[in-house]
Amino acid sequence: MKTAITFIAILFALLAYGMKQDKAKQDSIIDTAMQVEDTIGTRKTLNDIRFNGWERSDWLDNEYIRTLRKYLDDYNNGKISNSNLDPYKEQIKGQFVVYDINSYLLGGVLIRITFLDMPDRVFSCWIYSNVDEKKETVESYKFRSISIEEEKTDMIKEDILQAIKEMDGLKLW
Repeated sequence: MKTAITFIAILFALLAYGMKQDKAKQDSIIDTAMQVEDTIGTRKTLNDIRFNGWERSDWLDNEYIRTLRKYLDDYNNGKISNSNLDPYKEQIKGQFVVYDINSYLLGGVLIRITFLDMPDRVFSCWIYSNVDEKKETVESYKFRSISIEEEKTDMIKEDILQAIKEMDGLKLW
């Protein structure tokens, strides 16, 4: 019986020791996770770098919009092709206005535009930018995609021209 009691006591001691070790491992894992979380929480995101200090005027006149304009000019001049735009080739030769612009989760901006000659339709455009994280600067801009939205507007050409007169910074591109 003494042997059985001794065996049970040793078994409990080993289990308690193992639990103590697991608790130490768990504490170590939690500490490591918290350190990583702290690092992630203090590091700037690429969009934080891209749009640091931007004012309203920066959102209405920037290299992202210029990159889009250049892409559309290249498409209209036959330098590049885009089958998504082919059905609207005649209507998108002219100028457009920024309908909406926001930072994009995948990086860069999502620009929604409408063309002066096609004011009832909205196009979504993604323009990406490469960021130098060490210098915290934007290095280059790249057109990624454009597609027509299902949403239609009730706007007419005159509405766009009136909005440009009334809204500071809004302009035709």
